[in-house]
Amino acid sequence: MSSPKVLSLGEPLIQLNAINPGPLRHVTLFEKHVAGSEANFCVASVRFGCEATLIARVGVDEFGHNIVEWLRGKGVDVSRIVFDPIAPTGVYFVQRHYPVPYKSELVYYRKGSAGSRLNPDDVDERVVSGYDLLHITGITLAISESARLAVFKALKHAKRVSMDTNIRLKLWPSKEEAREVILRALERVEILITDPDDAAVLFGVSKFEEVLTALKGYPVRTLVFKRGTKGVVLSCDGKVYEQRAFDAPVEDPTGAGDALSGAFCALYLRGFSPLYALKSAVAAATLVVSVRGDQEAIPSQEDAERFLKAFEGR
Repeated sequence: MSSPKVLSLGEPLIQLNAINPGPLRHVTLFEKHVAGSEANFCVASVRFGCEATLIARVGVDEFGHNIVEWLRGKGVDVSRIVFDPIAPTGVYFVQRHYPVPYKSELVYYRKGSAGSRLNPDDVDERVVSGYDLLHITGITLAISESARLAVFKALKHAKRVSMDTNIRLKLWPSKEEAREVILRALERVEILITDPDDAAVLFGVSKFEEVLTALKGYPVRTLVFKRGTKGVVLSCDGKVYEQRAFDAPVEDPTGAGDALSGAFCALYLRGFSPLYALKSAVAAATLVVSVRGDQEAIPSQEDAERFLKAFEGR
């Protein structure tokens, strides 16, 4: 039996992660990583047994080549990544543990980037319809009007859709626009990944039960509700599952939600039980927060099982 095929579209980025915690004004050393929510999702999907393709644009520069070569090495199909001859690859900086311990703040340098020039011409409807799942995020809907149009074109031709709301208010003109655009996309979504903060923007409520009520009228069958250190609650076809968070050292939480989304969707598509998919996804997210970099610690399914065996045996 062939592996399920997932497709995502968005902006892969170069992440410059501060070696030392504290305000960036005092940081002198940074680590370079390949990142970006949709790229992270694709890597996690591959690690958990799916085939994954990313539709994107990068610059004709060393960072663009770095991204393509790295993702290819991780098993992601990069044949739909375009080298844009006009704009540079986007970058962002990660400020860790300041001003809130165990949290990170992101500083973007991506306006006018190659990734923001993603457009409907980059989306072939025949390609989209050939995949088992299209994964979108609120980030791609925010970075530019052309990228937004590309997402909505893909939505028209997708068999099934998952969405991580991923609301980054720094990228949106206003909360109101974020709400209007994301709710419009939600009309095509089967699997929704969100959290209390994003739910408050979209629905004006932040509790799991309230969000389920707010989703009535939308085609969402599966809700993955992330609650940080409280763990994750899952509603799937009318049944509710809960997975506590695992106690682990936090180096940088950036990218953990993408690993969770990719792992869960991959296992869900492959027919594993919702609870198994949820536990494995939380294990993946836990390993990601323990290191700097979004993709390096995304585990394989086998390593996630080793993690769960160790933690659940305590």
